[in-house]
Amino acid sequence: MANVDQRPIDLLNASEGSRSACLLLLSDNLEAVAFNYFFKNNDILTFKQFLYLSAKLRVMRQHIDPGKGYLITDLFTVLVSDSAELIEWYRQCNSMFHPDKANSDGDKDNPKNWMFYRYQSWLALNARWDELGERCERVLAIKDEIKKDRSYLIDHYFYLALAKGDKAGMEKVLEEKSLPKNRRIRYEQESAITRDFIDSYATFFSKLAWYNGYEVDVENPWIPKDWLPIKPNDQYDDVWEFMKEFDIWQPFSEPWTKFSPRLR
Repeated sequence: MANVDQRPIDLLNASEGSRSACLLLLSDNLEAVAFNYFFKNNDILTFKQFLYLSAKLRVMRQHIDPGKGYLITDLFTVLVSDSAELIEWYRQCNSMFHPDKANSDGDKDNPKNWMFYRYQSWLALNARWDELGERCERVLAIKDEIKKDRSYLIDHYFYLALAKGDKAGMEKVLEEKSLPKNRRIRYEQESAITRDFIDSYATFFSKLAWYNGYEVDVENPWIPKDWLPIKPNDQYDDVWEFMKEFDIWQPFSEPWTKFSPRLR
């Protein structure tokens, strides 16, 4: 596979080196290859295959440390891949929201804490609209008290519109998010892979809306329209031996076993 870094593949196949580091390195590499391939070749099927590989590697890494928090960008990758199996796995994976308090400062119920924001995306992925909407209203009611990460407040307006099924409201927020002033203040929070040619947060929100049945339509060069329809590939391939032999539905190790996603 052109431009894919062979070093972590060789180490993973041989069970050598740091498994976690190799999975992360290869996942990031494949994501970069995916975006580069799409914009060069306009081949969305191969694009989604690369994203699938990247997303599965992150699932494999999550098995190593289930208490480690995954990022919004992880959900972006798996949603755009359209892999129903991996999306279902992430829908069930909530171990990061039950951390050992001795090892994490995350608090999903504190509107001023970073974990509150991440939990919003998980609620949206699971269509838990009442809870999502109530939390949006709670954080927006104290928006003047939010001093850190104020640029993320606009995202709660999108989640609130999504929770209410307000398609026009969603589209309005997506337009606002892609304005130069808003892209500028979130530029450093974007992935270095994507930030100069898409708005990954706006694209993630658009895909999330489509995933939940709201076909938002925004004339915006920062949100690739071809990525939004829910069209899974007929097949996704695990191309390396270390991936083929890994079952994402195997239970987490203790003490996280009770949080393991289950194949339904």
